[in-house]
Amino acid sequence: MGKSKTSATGQGYVGETMVHRISGAVGVVESVLEAKAGWPPEITLKLADGSFKKGKRSDFREPSGAERKKISPPEAEDKKQT
Repeated sequence: MGKSKTSATGQGYVGETMVHRISGAVGVVESVLEAKAGWPPEITLKLADGSFKKGKRSDFREPSGAERKKISPPEAEDKKQT
């Protein structure tokens, strides 16, 4: 069963793989500034090259199966090295 995510507040998105709609960049959610008083949550996405993309929750989407394969979670990389 997947994690519970709330798009209105941004809760539950940290560590999830997301795609930046404008650039198409795939990355892992590094941090979320929770929404307050009518403002949307702000997501910071860490890309594979180490750079960051920031934007509103609506600037990001869930990745397709092919996009998920482009980036591996950090836990999987740690297991490969040992």
